[in-house]
Amino acid sequence: MAQNQSEYMQEYSHADQEGTREAIDKFEELIHFNQESYFDVFQIESIFDYYHEKSQIEKAEKAICMGLKQHPDSTSLQLRLSTLYIEQYKDEEALTTLNFLKEVENNNSEVFLNLGIIYTRAHEIENAISNFEIALKLCSEEDLADYVFEISFNLNQESYYEHTKNLVNYYLKVFPRNENILFELAYAHDKLDEIDNGIEVYNKLLDINPYLENAWYNIGILFNKKENFTQAIEAYEITIAIAPNLPEAYFNKANSLAQTGDYTGAINSYTEYLSYSFPNAITYYYMGDCWENIGNFYLASKFYKAAVKIDPEHMESLQSLGRTSYKVQDYETSIFAFDKAVSIDPKSSDLWRALGKSYKKLKKPAEAKRCLKRALINQHQDTKNWIEMYQFLSENETEFNEVPFIELLLSKDQTNGAIHYLAAIIYNQANKQKESLKHLVIARQILPEDLELVLNKYPSLVAMPEIAEYINTQL
Repeated sequence: MAQNQSEYMQEYSHADQEGTREAIDKFEELIHFNQESYFDVFQIESIFDYYHEKSQIEKAEKAICMGLKQHPDSTSLQLRLSTLYIEQYKDEEALTTLNFLKEVENNNSEVFLNLGIIYTRAHEIENAISNFEIALKLCSEEDLADYVFEISFNLNQESYYEHTKNLVNYYLKVFPRNENILFELAYAHDKLDEIDNGIEVYNKLLDINPYLENAWYNIGILFNKKENFTQAIEAYEITIAIAPNLPEAYFNKANSLAQTGDYTGAINSYTEYLSYSFPNAITYYYMGDCWENIGNFYLASKFYKAAVKIDPEHMESLQSLGRTSYKVQDYETSIFAFDKAVSIDPKSSDLWRALGKSYKKLKKPAEAKRCLKRALINQHQDTKNWIEMYQFLSENETEFNEVPFIELLLSKDQTNGAIHYLAAIIYNQANKQKESLKHLVIARQILPEDLELVLNKYPSLVAMPEIAEYINTQL
């Protein structure tokens, strides 16, 4: 008898599949000719489920709408419609349907699950948790793991990471080896910056399945956050061995290699990334940064230029292109880059100063002076701006008289530490060491962090005994 029962069930399943296939074929023909025909509720459910699982949402929606025309009181079809609404972010329509179903299907766990999802997205977290708890109590033992995963996934999506932790940790003893649930727990730890806990969960996943490329990839990210770049690189290398076509693994490996100072290795890994991905500004920018760190400013400039070509307003690439082009004496490109940068950020005194220096190198003093003035206007207390303007005036204006110039500035502003540093420089150049020391002392009191900058730029200051003694006793 048991054997007959088994045979019967196999035949029933086969017949059921055949009936579903016939219903789908019939439905396909009807929508092709824009016609309708009768289907029973079970057939509509099967047609909907078939298209829904294949993510053919338009056909799934047509099936459910046709079904509800013919069976408007079917709660199973209304529930499927609410799921479709949720996936389409039509939360109000879904809520209307679910509030009705809650009254007539108060033992249906999926109704409460869907309500919880809607309330989570609405950030009504107390209502969400209340409905999730009911859903977990009502669902079958067979469905429980799927419900825990679905709930934790939706909580994570809306940044309720602590709730995810509480939920998953409660059920972890029941599902200690469920990969989907463990992934959600690890993700919550990651977002809460509980890095060691996240690594521990990913290691549990890898104990279950050492070939999970997502776990290796994500544990690499966490090691990177801990600045444990060597282990991050190892994790990305294993990821690549398992999934060699995953572009992000090459990109992240390159970033970690750069952090360790292996710029050549990083460039090679970025190049591999580009072989699997479309060219993008940020990758070319990082490659340029690696070449710059190696000291090859010419190649760095080429990659920064490629980045700017893709994204003309990528500020980091523009600044870096301006800087490296200046170093290789390509002043026209440097001017192009800094000019574009100041058009994006006209309040930056650093950019105006850099643009002024490039114009100065290109022998365009009027433009250089205009830019250096803008730098001073933007940041009147920047020592670098005053030094650059002083150097420009000394080199380009034959009638420039340094001492009257600084005395005029000091008569207007005695509180500006940058001007006092400039006074120390000018009086030192004029062999007025007493005045130089006096203003250096004042400057250091106002802007102590700029002392090293000034001494590096003008080491002659330290050559004077009085100043050297002051510096040695104060530092």
